[in-house]
Amino acid sequence: MTLEEALQQQQEHVEVLIKSAKKFTSALTAWKKACQTGHVVNLQKNATLAEELAAGLVEPTSEASAAWDFDVRAYLEGAQWRKELRSVAAARHDLRTMEDDDLLISSPVIVRAQPARNSLQIGKTNWPNIHPQLVAAELKRLRDRTAAAKSQDFLEALYRTCLRSTRPEVLFVKFREVYDRWCDTPGYKKENPLPAFAQQIYALQCSGIRTTKAGNRFDIQGPSGHPKARDILSVIAEDGQTIRYYGITFRK
Repeated sequence: MTLEEALQQQQEHVEVLIKSAKKFTSALTAWKKACQTGHVVNLQKNATLAEELAAGLVEPTSEASAAWDFDVRAYLEGAQWRKELRSVAAARHDLRTMEDDDLLISSPVIVRAQPARNSLQIGKTNWPNIHPQLVAAELKRLRDRTAAAKSQDFLEALYRTCLRSTRPEVLFVKFREVYDRWCDTPGYKKENPLPAFAQQIYALQCSGIRTTKAGNRFDIQGPSGHPKARDILSVIAEDGQTIRYYGITFRK
């Protein structure tokens, strides 16, 4: 059973309880009104009714509570949460994501499970609302909101690294070299595993951005000849095709 199915079943139990609780609330309201007006007959009638309805809520409430037996911790400790979230994101939002070990990558953020907290972590934010539909919607919102700005910032960072790494007349740098340099910054590799870095390249390629802020044009290059396998970065495009990246060239 998926988490979404388990939550739906529990919701159905609660909806039945809410219907019963509305009758109980109505009896309480009538009881209160009888107190305010001094209608003793109605007071006694609704007091008795409220007592009966309250007693009738005890057993179904216990049953509904006991019906929730989904092991959330085991779900988050395994791969099922990533599989379910990827499926929902693709079906509802046409949002392509990828996995890297125990991480789910949805550029520009990384999603981690926090089994001990029964929650997820989206980027650096603790996310206790783990219903797959809500998480997928948040990932779509983050991608739509930050895609262009993040890609421009990413491009500027690539350009600065290229300037420091090569001669001015040869403005080319391998993506793997950039990644290795950036990983020298404490915490960068943990927050940005290699597949997430490759996703940023793909996002830049799809962003429509054509120049740096200073007006320098760029070309993203795939591998040619016989490069080292570790220097080739790959992503799965929206159409399911594999795209391979090697480096980037800037032209003033």
